[in-house]
Amino acid sequence: MTETCPNKPTVLVVDDSRLMRLAARKILKNDFEVLEAEDGEVAWNTLKDNSHITLVMSDLSMPNLDGLGLLGKIRESSQPGLKELPVIIVTGAEDDDGSKKTALAAGASDFITKPFESIQLLARAQTQAKQQRTQQALQHSETSKQQLEEYSSIDIVTGLANQRAFTDNIEEKLSYAIRHKSGLALLLIQVDKYKILFLRQGKQSAESILQGIAQTLSKGRRREDTIARIGLDTFGILLPSATQEGAAQVARQLHKAIGEKTFGSDGKPIRVSVSISVSSPPLHAGLDTAQLLAEGNATLKQALAAGGDCVRGAGTEVPAASDTSAGDALPESKTVSPAPLTAATPADVQRALQALIDGRHPDTSADALARAVLPVLYNWNQACSNHYSPLVGQLKSALETTEEDEAGKTPLPDSAIQSL
Repeated sequence: MTETCPNKPTVLVVDDSRLMRLAARKILKNDFEVLEAEDGEVAWNTLKDNSHITLVMSDLSMPNLDGLGLLGKIRESSQPGLKELPVIIVTGAEDDDGSKKTALAAGASDFITKPFESIQLLARAQTQAKQQRTQQALQHSETSKQQLEEYSSIDIVTGLANQRAFTDNIEEKLSYAIRHKSGLALLLIQVDKYKILFLRQGKQSAESILQGIAQTLSKGRRREDTIARIGLDTFGILLPSATQEGAAQVARQLHKAIGEKTFGSDGKPIRVSVSISVSSPPLHAGLDTAQLLAEGNATLKQALAAGGDCVRGAGTEVPAASDTSAGDALPESKTVSPAPLTAATPADVQRALQALIDGRHPDTSADALARAVLPVLYNWNQACSNHYSPLVGQLKSALETTEEDEAGKTPLPDSAIQSL
């Protein structure tokens, strides 16, 4: 007695002729597990009860439910595995070409004509079974990949938590902080000009820099802190029980550490800078993850709009600390007050422009207007490869004198207008 091979594909042979079923079994039994059905109705019930069937080989003309009827039920099934099952239609010499065309239009995978040759029948069955197994393997692989991406909590580039895991942590620890009336702070860290860095240095170097930044962010963190990569060039740090002042201090330390770090290899050191937002809003029952992240992103946008390479939020700002030219030493970061109150508002700027168009003298002072547009000039200068640094530098210097006279504030550093 031949032992059953568990790896054999299963074929369902459907024919109202017992002799034809016996002949097919004899040809296929060494390569397939063979099931039999005498008509389409019996075959349909067998298919619903046996999900492991790999192939159907059905006669076209049968009582009760013929081959076309069975094929229609299979293709209209709501079960994907059954709906996509390969079906070989076995036709007799009396069946015209019209029936074959109809079966093909209904979704038949292949045809074979009776009386069939054993080699031909086996070859057709093996081909369809192989294609079905390949398709199932591909579907399984894709499903596994999607499940891995959906359920994995690790970013494969940095080894940190990924965005999904970070969001889950925020929900959990925000709920705890609200319930126990403890502190919670969120830091968002974006690598300045990462896309340009990626294009100039290539994927490998760019990802190596991300890995180095991840190490810096992780160094010295508490066990309860969560560090994650939440975007292409963005990291997040969740600091449970942190005060506003404590979170700001962490942000300043990280900003300085990354600015002083040299990345790259092969004798090509690379300096990068980051923009960091600090969010530590008052906790209340209505505060949720989306609102906390929205506040953090809004503050991060302010940091980027100011030219990047700074810390914003939680009542503190850190000016640009470095020129990111390879090998340059970094000066100590200095904390400065927010932009002077005498800076013109966007509405002031608009009215001043209209006054100039009308040939009138603007009501707003030139210093206030200059302070308002200085961040725009920083970005413009950087976009022009720092071609206008002397011009912007002269304007900055002129404003510094006025600022020191008016409020004794620390002057803006020269590095604020230097390129990354």
